[in-house]
Order: sequence, then C-alpha cells, then structure tokens
Amino acid sequence: MSYEHPIWKNTDHRPVPVAADAVEATYVCDFCTDPKILFVYATAQPVLVQVDTPGSFVVRDYGTRWSACVECAALVEARNLAGLLKRVRSPVMAFEVVAHLSAMLRQVLSTLRPGRALSVDGRWEPHPVPATTLPRIRDRLAALIAGDVALPFALGHQAVRTPLAASLAIARLYWVDDEFTILTRNAAQVLPRLGFSPGDLPAAHGFVAWAQPVDARRRCVAASWSSHGDAVQLVGYRSVGDGLAPAPLQQLRAQVGWLIPAFAVTLRPGQPVTATHPAATLITTWRLIRQRLADTTPAKVDTSIRRAYQRARRPEPEVALVRIRGARATSAPAQHINAGAGSERDYRWWVTPHWRHQPYGPGRSLRDWIVVRPHLRGPHDKPISATTTVRVLGTLPPRPEPTAQAPTEGP
Repeated sequence: MSYEHPIWKNTDHRPVPVAADAVEATYVCDFCTDPKILFVYATAQPVLVQVDTPGSFVVRDYGTRWSACVECAALVEARNLAGLLKRVRSPVMAFEVVAHLSAMLRQVLSTLRPGRALSVDGRWEPHPVPATTLPRIRDRLAALIAGDVALPFALGHQAVRTPLAASLAIARLYWVDDEFTILTRNAAQVLPRLGFSPGDLPAAHGFVAWAQPVDARRRCVAASWSSHGDAVQLVGYRSVGDGLAPAPLQQLRAQVGWLIPAFAVTLRPGQPVTATHPAATLITTWRLIRQRLADTTPAKVDTSIRRAYQRARRPEPEVALVRIRGARATSAPAQHINAGAGSERDYRWWVTPHWRHQPYGPGRSLRDWIVVRPHLRGPHDKPISATTTVRVLGTLPPRPEPTAQAPTEGP
C-alpha cells in the first residue's frame, strides 16, 4: 500500500496517513451548502459540465455522490429543477455561473439512481429526547430501520435490519436522568478492560436514552441492543432536527424521525471491551444498573401516545426512569458531619461496596456478613463529590473471616 498527496498540493515531506475518524472534516449539502445534511443520492454516471475558457475549455467532474439537506432532498425527490436552482442561486451570481449550475443540476436530476441513503456526516447539535415521548421516538426509529432508506454501518442488509426493527418494537424502554448520565459518562472513561457477558443485560432487547450526550465526538444520546443467540447487536443513535424551521422539521420527523444511527457493533461472550470501545457507555450503564446503583421507576408517557397505543390495541407503553439510588430514609442522621452535630454536609458521597455484620434470625440474635451495594449518602439536594464518582466500578473486598469485627462506614 502506498500514499500520495493530492496532485494540487505542493509538499516537501512524505505523506503521513491519518485515521479517517480522527479528521475533523466539515460536510455540507452539495446543493445549498447547508451543513445539516440528511440524505445521500447517487447518479448513474459522473456529472460532467464543460466550462469554456479563452481558446479552449475544461470539463469539471462533480462525481456521482450528492449529499442533500432536508429541503434540498424534497426538491430532488420531486425532480424540481426550478426549485433547486432558485434555492442555490444568489442575486450576485453572473449569468455564466447560473447557466453552469443549471446544466449541473439538470444532469443530476436526469441521472439519479433509485433510492437514497441516510447520511452520517451532517452537523446536528445534540438534542436529547424526553422520557414522555420515548415510545413514539422508538416506534418511529423502528419504522426507519424497517423502511427502504439505505442505512450506514452495514445495517442496511436485510438479514440485519429486519431483526433489528423487530427487536426495537418490543424493546424495554429506559430513560436515564442527568445525574446518572454524568456518573455513567465519567465511569465509562475509566472502564477497565473486561470481557462482555450477556449477564450484563438488564433485558434481552432494550432501548435507552440519556438526558445528556454521552459521547462528545459521536454525540450519542440513545442506544439499543438486541439479543440473537450468543450475539448482541448494539446500535448508538444521534439526534437530528435541532435548528430546523418548522416546515422542514415536520418533513424530517415524517421521513426519518428523531434519531439516526451513530455506530453499530456486535458483541459476543468474552469479547474484550475498553473505555475506547464505541459502546463503552452503554455497557457501563448496564453494569451500574446491575450493581444496584440505580432506582428504576415508571415514567409518565404523553396521553396522546397512550391513546394511540390503545387505538392500535397495543399494550400501554412503559418507560423505566433510571435514577441514582440514594441513601435509605432511615439513614438521615448520616447527613450530618460527625464533628459538629446539626451541621449539614454540602455534598453527597458514594459509599463504596463493603461487607456488613448484619443481625438476623430470632430476636436478631444471629449475625452474618452481607454485601452493602454502592449507594449515595448525604442530602438529596446537594451535588455528588466528584472525587468518588467512578469508584463504584471497583470490586468487593474479600469476605471477612467469621470472627472479624464489623467495619465502620464512612464517606
């Protein structure tokens, strides 16, 4: 394999290859230059336009791949040459430039291949989805996966998209609040190398949305998983639609919905996963829930969605709201600093996993060592102490000997 610089670039060093996902490239609509692109079209042949020059001419090759924003895509679908030209031209363009654009657009519309693909290159600001509309968002996403738009990350193969759409339709829904999202994001950054275990899954098929983006680069706000024998298909999603005017936003919601794929991976038992894995945050979310760090309570769903499910004779949708598990109500005295009775702590802290000598049996006369799972202690309206946020991923200390003394709890 060899590498060369572009022919137009003068250089004085050998080319240095860079991973494609490390390049901060900016992609725009090939028609109007809007960075909020959504679809990609292909022409049956390269679009070539001749440009006359004094005494000669040059031919510009525009290729076969054409990215389009929501509004330009609607004009392309309608083969509306006049509408496209009106959208892309400006009052200061010379007549020759307008003629060139017209010839280019005419070729594009006359040589388009059937179908279109979903673009992953658009610049969309992340917009987390609310818990109250999660069933509708999940259903629209399932319809997109089952539809005829070509999907990225090899999700377009019928053997992949059909079971993925089916699993989304029955997926258990989770919505993670702000504090648990921050905890998960921080913990995922220091996730130790571990082997994937199907026992981590809180459900065979699931869909989770976070209150904040959990991946700064991919801007992932949701993910789904589906079990197929030993294999688990994971798909992360980014949001689309933020910043659009009402009319194109409505088109977007009808054609695509709220989310598009951001990555897709398949995991098998024992497969190694580290903090750099694209699904590290989702796997961390599973593990924190499994460690009983979370309270899951039903979230209210919009009335219109519940009625729509009733009309379709579908079971009422359930959304599990995931919050950080706090201290028990009986532990209120622990919210005060030992050195000064009545003075309240100005933070919450994680109680790490440990063993406790627990009374049990008749008259609570017997004792045995039990595991105390990690949990938060301190006033519920105070911030979490950042220095202990990620310690919850640690392992339990060895079980004490039967004659050992009970440890003293503390932050």
